[in-house]
Amino acid sequence: MYIVDKAPGTFETKVAGEAEVLSIFELKGRSKSKGPDIKIAGCRVVDGHFIKSSTMRLLRSGEIVFEGSCASLKREKQDVEAVSKGNECGLVIQDYDDFQVGDIVQCLEQVIKKPKFVSTVGGAVRIEC
Repeated sequence: MYIVDKAPGTFETKVAGEAEVLSIFELKGRSKSKGPDIKIAGCRVVDGHFIKSSTMRLLRSGEIVFEGSCASLKREKQDVEAVSKGNECGLVIQDYDDFQVGDIVQCLEQVIKKPKFVSTVGGAVRIEC
């Protein structure tokens, strides 16, 4: 077991949460210091949770449209780090603003999958990552 404990493991991407885009809000006429106009996806988290520091994946009709980092995550106009299932939030994905009502946004997390010992019927043992 000592070898398995010392092994680094492999990174695996898992879906931490899913949200449906219910509406789209546009912020227009912002000052130059705040940047250009932006579109905010008004979403409801339908499964899991959303974390601002995670990567977001946008799906339309089951197809991946875009993946990028979360530029802003708000709940009732307050910046938040996380939003849980059943709650609504405003979401901005870095370098993307072509949201459509009905799109699905997934929150992706990197998890470390630790290797494990697997023994076979014949008594052989192997390490599986």
